Amino acid sequence: MQGFPGQEIDAMAPERGAFNDLLLRFICLITLAIFIVDTLTSFEIAVAVLYVLVIMIATTRLLVRGIRLLAVICSCLTLAAFLLSHHNQFFSEALARCLVSLVAIAVAGWLAVKSRKVTDRLREQFALLSQTHDAIIVCTFDSRIRSWNSGAEALYGWTADEVIGRDCWDLLCSRSSQAPQAIKAELLEKGVWEGELIETTRAGKEVTILSRWSLHRDQLGNPRAILASNNDVTDRRLAEVALHRSQAELAHVSRVSMLGELGTSIAHEVNQSLAAIVTNAEAAQRWLDRADAHEARVAIGRVASNARRASDVIQRIREHTRKAEPRHECLDIESVVSESLTLLERDIQHRRIQLFRSPVRRLTVRGDRIQLQQVMINLLINGIDAIDEREGSTRHLYIEVCEQDQQVQVTVRDSGTGIEEEHLDMLFNAFFTTKDEGIGIGLPICRSIIEVHGGRIWADSRAGEGATLSFVLPRVCEEVIA
Repeated sequence: MQGFPGQEIDAMAPERGAFNDLLLRFICLITLAIFIVDTLTSFEIAVAVLYVLVIMIATTRLLVRGIRLLAVICSCLTLAAFLLSHHNQFFSEALARCLVSLVAIAVAGWLAVKSRKVTDRLREQFALLSQTHDAIIVCTFDSRIRSWNSGAEALYGWTADEVIGRDCWDLLCSRSSQAPQAIKAELLEKGVWEGELIETTRAGKEVTILSRWSLHRDQLGNPRAILASNNDVTDRRLAEVALHRSQAELAHVSRVSMLGELGTSIAHEVNQSLAAIVTNAEAAQRWLDRADAHEARVAIGRVASNARRASDVIQRIREHTRKAEPRHECLDIESVVSESLTLLERDIQHRRIQLFRSPVRRLTVRGDRIQLQQVMINLLINGIDAIDEREGSTRHLYIEVCEQDQQVQVTVRDSGTGIEEEHLDMLFNAFFTTKDEGIGIGLPICRSIIEVHGGRIWADSRAGEGATLSFVLPRVCEEVIA
């Protein structure tokens, strides 16, 4: 039963109060009985040692102050009984028995106080642990539930009395990307395990749980219990999925906008291929009229080649604008760079920019081709625009692909105006832009794509000396691909 948040209402409090009163009366009765026997009898034993039993019984109910007071009272009663029954024989064997009793009472009192302090501290820690919002579950190594706190009751819907002794995996219908045997093997090896579980509450609702396990061993090193701390991260995971979907929508809009900017270059590529097709088709017809089969076959071959080129351009545009889930596959990064340059080739030539590329190497990464093309096109367009903004004869664009510490690094460097130093830290922030007509979503999307691929992206520049934008991706060895 629960009261105000963070407060427990103890339904058994009246019964426990009555039991405490009864126990205190019993302790008083035993103490009085020991005092009477010690005073009125002449047994050759230390009767007062029985006060130790009184202290031991009281330890379970009295606080530290009460135990100390009881030990003092027992000591005083021991001295009083000795003085009343042996006042005329002060120095005798009875004195030795009295001293033994006093020592026993003092030792018992000290041990009882120490035990009570430890017990109180453990109870306090257990109470705090029980009140945490995390679901704390203690199981045996074979998954039998031994402890179930209020956080677990709130999360799963079962009370502690209903679950103690039941199999935790069966009760919660737990599912994980790892097999239970693999999880326990890791727990035995490392002593801890952390991961996500899909579990079912009493109401039948599936929840995503971030679970942290700790293994407790006995003095011989044998596994005894598992302490599991569970947090419900269902809402967080749903929010992450929604965020990923929003980022994908924004990236799709960015790609479509980018292709709008490249419309002139794309139209030129397609028209150039179509014009070549027409020219070669007419030439083939003339050679056929002259009965020159060889020249006609060559012309028809050129028609087919230019038709494929036009088809490839259109196919790239369709892929670039398609709205689909990313598909990660093994890619030659040089092919991604080359395909991106194909879409920008006309624009680069029109603006009289001289392109420099590093020697071609086969460096393979795992990723989505269209997303990585989007990153490359964004970086290239930024470089082209920066060169256009600078007045001068140097109009160079450098592209370098190399390997750095088992990673593939791609660098785009321009001879443009560069980036102010105070803008470098903000360059990849959403909606930050240094262009008059920019909206500031290109580079943030690039960063999101690269980070999803397990890499990182950064910028370097000196004002007036051009900008350098680089990203790295984990390299995939060709042997692994094979």
